[in-house]
Parts: sequence; structure tokens; C-alpha cells
Amino acid sequence: MSMINIYQIINSLAFTNKEKTTLRSYFYKNSNEIDKVLSIIDTCQMPEEKLDFIKETFLKSDGKLCVVVIGQQKRDALTGFFLYDLGQKLKVAEAFPTGLPYKKPIPLLSSTGSQWDYQLDEELREMMQGTIKKHYQKFKENVRDKTEIPFYLFVSGPGTGKSRNATELHQTALKIISDPELKSRLEKAWVFHVSLENGHSLRPVEKDSYVAIATRMLFQLLEERLDTVITRYELTSPWDVLNLVAIYENKELESATFILVIDGMQNMIESIDDGLYKESNFFKTLITIGELSMENIFCITCCTMTTTGPIEFFLAESSRYRVFLPVSPLKPPTIASNPVFEIDNSIIRLLVGDCGGHGRVLEVLQQTLTNNNIKNSNFMENFHNQLKYRYKRAFSYDANDAKEIVRAVLTHTTLSNYRPITNRTKLTPDEITRTGMFHFEKMGNSDEGYLVMPYMWLWVMAEQFLDEKAPDLQYWRFDDYQEHLSKEDKFLASGYCTWQNFEIFNANFRCLKSRMIDEGEIVSISDIHRGAKLNCDIKYKNHHLHLDISSRQIDTRTTQTNSKRWHIECEHNTIDIRECTHCIINKTSAPHGDALIGLDLPDSKNEVQQYKLLNDHSTFNYTIERNKAASKKDFFILLTTKDLDIKLPQNSGIVNKQNWNQYFGAFSGRAFIFAVEGPPDINNAVRAQLQLVSQVGKKRAEEIMAKSPFKNIQDAKQKTNIPEKILKR
Repeated sequence: MSMINIYQIINSLAFTNKEKTTLRSYFYKNSNEIDKVLSIIDTCQMPEEKLDFIKETFLKSDGKLCVVVIGQQKRDALTGFFLYDLGQKLKVAEAFPTGLPYKKPIPLLSSTGSQWDYQLDEELREMMQGTIKKHYQKFKENVRDKTEIPFYLFVSGPGTGKSRNATELHQTALKIISDPELKSRLEKAWVFHVSLENGHSLRPVEKDSYVAIATRMLFQLLEERLDTVITRYELTSPWDVLNLVAIYENKELESATFILVIDGMQNMIESIDDGLYKESNFFKTLITIGELSMENIFCITCCTMTTTGPIEFFLAESSRYRVFLPVSPLKPPTIASNPVFEIDNSIIRLLVGDCGGHGRVLEVLQQTLTNNNIKNSNFMENFHNQLKYRYKRAFSYDANDAKEIVRAVLTHTTLSNYRPITNRTKLTPDEITRTGMFHFEKMGNSDEGYLVMPYMWLWVMAEQFLDEKAPDLQYWRFDDYQEHLSKEDKFLASGYCTWQNFEIFNANFRCLKSRMIDEGEIVSISDIHRGAKLNCDIKYKNHHLHLDISSRQIDTRTTQTNSKRWHIECEHNTIDIRECTHCIINKTSAPHGDALIGLDLPDSKNEVQQYKLLNDHSTFNYTIERNKAASKKDFFILLTTKDLDIKLPQNSGIVNKQNWNQYFGAFSGRAFIFAVEGPPDINNAVRAQLQLVSQVGKKRAEEIMAKSPFKNIQDAKQKTNIPEKILKR
């Protein structure tokens, strides 16, 4: 009956006729093996599993039998390898008595970004250079103390470039080491790349994680599938594999140099607390990997791990000398020194800037641009959907911590790297930045600085953590790449972010920052305009601001007449500026300030903003402009792209070329584009650029592109039926 069953199974599976004949013949001659085979096949759920089991156990790639003798081990006449009884693994020392030749590893990633030129960060260079030199010196001194011998780690958020940096570890070491003796060792090093991702994850049958690493090292040397290596060979540690190479090369193992890179160590975690529990299999494996460097062989061990929160939250402290190697943001990538992206295109330049140097996001952007024509498809929507799918869960913060992080970023609060960012959270900048999703810009050589956050992550966190009914970011349109709000001709939605021009951008940015501070909280001008050059210390009660536009030109200076009540007729409503709840944009070409905010103080004062596009040849008198826009007691701030060296009068401020990035942070790219480039050319702009204009959505952008070129605004109005006011933008 067993014979019939095995034949039926062979007939039912997708073997070739030749393979079926070979297997039938084998089981006819070795019927005593059938019950053992059937007992294993019964545990297979799918036909594909049965097929793979029989092929990997009995057949070579050419369809011939790889097991021809049952009962006692004999050598294969062609390969010299030992053959094994079913269920009995071969000890590698017996399977390969003459050893195995070393084979160079393949890269740990094969995504789009693997083709980009590698960018060696200066901080990584300096850290590796100093640490490896000291490591080798300790090795020569026969020091094997775990507090002295380094264990290298790339720990960062998903897609930040850990695998690429780990792949380049050996080449990086060769570039940065100048000592002839150490360099010679590194040139001859046996480098092993062990991946626990991309099809090489731990199999259910692998109960020992340390042995699983050794198995993948052996896999690098053999031209066999990983599952075959797992099934056939018995190993006890990585030393089994290193001994095979040493035997083949006829050298003492102690004279070799060994570099082991393990990618994706987090995939060994079975329980969320494994990294904090020192008795867990994961933690013990991590310790054992580090101990490889304690033997009498110069060994560099490096692991990569993905985290979505501070390292302390998932990895317990240890007296082991751990070196956390930095994973720095990328500059715009190149291939053979040629730019990957068309940075001359303002929309693409904006998108690249929004990625914040995040490797995986830049890959998604490249793929989206490749698959979508920027001129006739909404590639931004596709880009957004891809990011949302990949990174919605990339941040392990609760809503309160997320809000405090966003607040610190947008207000550019000066922080200590090792102290909580506010008294409402325990998170420090040092903990936050270890995920690789944020950066901490230090002020000089001190521990003080401010958090920097790419626009893309600000967008993801806002969508994920902030209540849409809360007065924080509910009005801010982060997906400004997509179709914008379409309102009535003279209606401006209160607080909504549109990119009509630099004035509206800055007014919205000011409203947004007001919403990051609690309603009624006492703040200073330096709190709200962090990053600007200031000569002002006014403190006032904060209110969450709404945006509107004046229906006529107004004088923006505080006077005795308007100090108690000041009603301004706006496009949306009539506003009393002394209620301090609105930021009002002045009507175009007004000879006074461009935007006005009432500050909640016993003695009424205004905040007046002025926006100037100045080039190197422009003449400008700060004092004259201030006197036209603000009274002496008002706070006046100028925003310009020109580099101006001005001694500021009292109650004054300036944002210019020198402090642009410090002031705008994640929004600096947008601010610069709208300040310098102004409105898009209606006859030459692509759809995405047109959609950056207020009240121009997908349909209107397509209408403009279909019926352009236009001789003038009247011609455009006649052909498209779009209101003249919108076309002028």
C-alpha cells in the first residue's frame, strides 16, 4: 500500500517525466524508505511543499538522484561529497574534507538605490577610522575584554540606508585605513554578508539563531538554495564555516581576518520585549555574535537593526562596547556622477527636498517618476499613496509625544540633546534622532540645538497622530501636491494652506506655528520666530490664528485710534484685529505691511510682516520700510532671500539667506520656491506646478494645459472660463 501511495504522490506533483521515472525506480529499489518519506510528506500542507521536499532531498538540478545508497554513508563518485540517509544531516567537516573556497558576498540589497553612487558620510568615516584602528591595536595587544573590543551596529528607522552602509562596510574600511599592516589584513579579509530579510528569514525548522547565521555563511559559499543548505548540513557555529575556508586555503585560522555583517537582526525578535529581556533568544544571540571578536582572530562584527522608536525602548543596556554607527541623510543621488533627478524642475526639486535624504523614500520617488509622466499624470498622488502604504506605521509614538515632537520642530525650540524636549514628555532629542527619521542640529560645540524633521515625516505624523478635530494641523494641507481646495471666487478658507504666493505661504506658516502652542499660553516673539535674527523680547498671550485677506489696502501700524477696536473688512468676514485671533494679509500693493496680527497684550501692539524679493542689485532701507509698516511699539519682521547685514532697531526681526533654513525648517524648500520663483508660467508649467496655485485643482490644470498657449490673461479667461483673479495668481 505504501508503494502505491508514494507512486500516486509522484504522479500528482509537477515532476518531469524523467524525474518521475527516476523517483519510481529509486523507491522500487529502496522500499524501506517509503514510510519515512510519507510521514514527512503528511506534514506538508500544499502540493508545492511536497514537490520542494522531494526535489531538495532526492534530486539534483539536472534531475538525477543525489541519494543513491541507503544505510551507510558513501561518497558521491562525481562530487566527493558524503551522501546521507533521509533525516540525517551531514557534518560539514565530513561533507567537505578538503574545505571550501571563499566566495565574495553579494550586496545586502537589490533595490533601485543599490545602483546609486555610495555616499560616505564624514561622521561615519571618522567614527569607523578611529574605532577600527583602536580595535586592531587591542587585538595585537591580546586584549579580549568586552568593554574594549567593539561591536558595530547600524540601528535606524526603516529605509534609511542601513543595508547599503553595511554592504559598503568592507570597502569603507579599506578607504579610510592608511596603516599598511591593517590595510593588508583588510584587503585579504573573508567578508560574509548574512541577510535575515529578502527571502532569507529564519525558517520554522531553525531553532538555534546562532546556527542559522552559520548556515547563511555556508550558503554564501555554496551554489545551493538556502533551504537545501538548512536541510542537508549540520553546523554548530560560524567557526565551522571559517574552518572550511582555512582548510581550503591551507592557512591557520588565527592568521585570517574575518568581517561578519548581519542584516535585519530585528527579524530574530519573537516577542516585543526580547531586546530588553537578557534571557531571550534574540539577546543571547546578539551577545554570542559580539563574542566572535573575542577569539584569537581579528574579527569585525556588524549588525543592522530597524527601529521605529528610541534604541533604549527595545534594546537593553550592556557593558559590551557597542559602537552605534551613524546613518546620515543622503544628498540628491547620482549614478556614475550623473544626477538621478532633474533638479532643475522646481516640483521635482521640492519633492527631493521633502524626502529629507531618506533613501527608501527617494527610491519610491524615482520609481514613481519613472512610471508616471510628470506632464500628464498625477504622479504626486501615486507618490503619496506609496509612502502612506509603506510608512504609516513607521513611528511608534503616541499622540501626545508626536505632538510635542512636531511642536518642537515647527517652533525651532532650543533643546538640550539629553533632556526631555518639553515637560509633557520624557523623550530627549538623542532618543528621537536614533531612529534616523529626525536629525538634531547642534549649535556650535554645545549639547544644545534643535530638532529637524523632513516634510514627508511631518506629513505622515500629522495624518497618523493628530486628531482631525483638534486645532493643531487640521487646516494645514500637507498633500499640497494633490488637488487643492476649490472655493468660490472671493472665498479663502480660514487657515487652509495654499501656495498662491509667498505672502499666503508665510501667513499660513505663522498660523500653523500658533497652533503648535497651547491656546492662552504666554509666549515670546523669540518662541514663535525661532531661527530669525531678532531684537525683541515682547511676551503675549498666544491664540490659534485663522487666516483672511483684507478687501482693501490698510495701514498696518498701531495708532491711538485703533488700539482698542480695529475692524477690518476681509474677503471672508469682518475681523476685529484686537481680538487677536486672525492673521490678515494686506491687499496687493499696499504701501504698508504685507500681513498683520494683533498681539494679546494690555497695551495693544501688532506683529507686522513684510515680504521682499530682493536681488544682489536691489537697494533697500530697513528703517524706512519698518516705519511705513509698523509703529515703534509694534514688532516688525522682514522676510527676504537676500543676504542682508542689518543692525536691527528695537522690536524688529529679519529672516534672510543666512538663517532661512533655521527659520523654515521642513518648509524651507517650499518657502524658497515661492519667494524666488513666484507664480508658474501659465504657458509652460506642467500640471503639478499649476496645481500649486490656489483654487487650481486637477480639472482646471488640465483645462489650462489643453487650451494653452494664451496671449494674455483675457485670452486665458475666454478660453477656460477660469476667473481672472485666479489666472493672475
